[in-house]
Amino acid sequence: MKLKRRLLSCLLLGCMIFSLAACGQTSGDTAASDEDQTTEEAQGTESSDEGRTFAIVYPIVHPFFEPIGEDAEEYAATKNCSIITKAPDSSNAQQQIEIMENLIAMNVDGIAIGPTDTTALVPTIDKAIDKGIKVICFESEASDSKALAFIGTDNYKAGRHMGEVIGKNLNGQGKIMILTGLPTQWSLNERIRGIEEYLAEKYPDIEIIDTQSSEGDAQKAVTCTENMIQAHPDFDAIIGIDATAGPAAVSVWKAKGWQNDDEHMILTFDDMPDNLQGVRDGYVKALVAQRQASWGVAVVDMLNALCDGESVEAYTDTGSIEITIDNIDTYVDEPSYVEK
Repeated sequence: MKLKRRLLSCLLLGCMIFSLAACGQTSGDTAASDEDQTTEEAQGTESSDEGRTFAIVYPIVHPFFEPIGEDAEEYAATKNCSIITKAPDSSNAQQQIEIMENLIAMNVDGIAIGPTDTTALVPTIDKAIDKGIKVICFESEASDSKALAFIGTDNYKAGRHMGEVIGKNLNGQGKIMILTGLPTQWSLNERIRGIEEYLAEKYPDIEIIDTQSSEGDAQKAVTCTENMIQAHPDFDAIIGIDATAGPAAVSVWKAKGWQNDDEHMILTFDDMPDNLQGVRDGYVKALVAQRQASWGVAVVDMLNALCDGESVEAYTDTGSIEITIDNIDTYVDEPSYVEK
């Protein structure tokens, strides 16, 4: 027994000497960079009992995206996974690239990204894929990248859906103005393309007289709305393309007293609380919503499946729905896609 203890003591002493020698070598070299330390910490996390780490990268900081991350976090906890949520604070593709670079350095298991600029983000998405990180897109595609899948609304079809809503509410003729968000955001441009093509095919007497971009900035969206109204006082409707447009228009309509005014309509995308309240209060005539409540759970399931080596649908269209005063109570009361 004493011999065994001595042998064990010798082994422990040898390990300590080896560790001290290794530390001595490190102190003689240049200190590790923050990125290397982040990578080492993430790699250590991978081998722990905490399960996989996934990241969700929004196109921009905005309340529209927050519930997606919250649902993903809650659902991921039931799957022994953790979620990191990140977003650029402005319409800056470089910020999103830097976020992706940091996540690559952390060696997360998977990333779901809504690309701010579908061209600029391609090399970084491909870099993550080449490193073995599973990357999917949501909300906006990056079709030229190596991204493994997409989940979200087919925004071209949603644009055509909005075209139908416009034609119906304007009785086939009139002048409309379009307020969009980030000019580089693929999803928004697809919506506009869908609207333009649907109106040209079905309602050629409806004219788009102005299109302006707010860059996703809420205050700029208000300014753009006011400027377009001043420039085109004979307009019939303003069409909101992104999540900032509807609330901006509602605030302008309230200031002007345009409640239940069929001569100046708001038709907009996204079921933001301000938009839904705008429907109830008679400022918003109709919404086209994306059913984004399903995205958080789907992102986690899709990334887990890819990490398990399973195949997933390359394109998942969650569709769109029209919301008016006639169905808003039913829509709001629909159960969540997330099983709480």
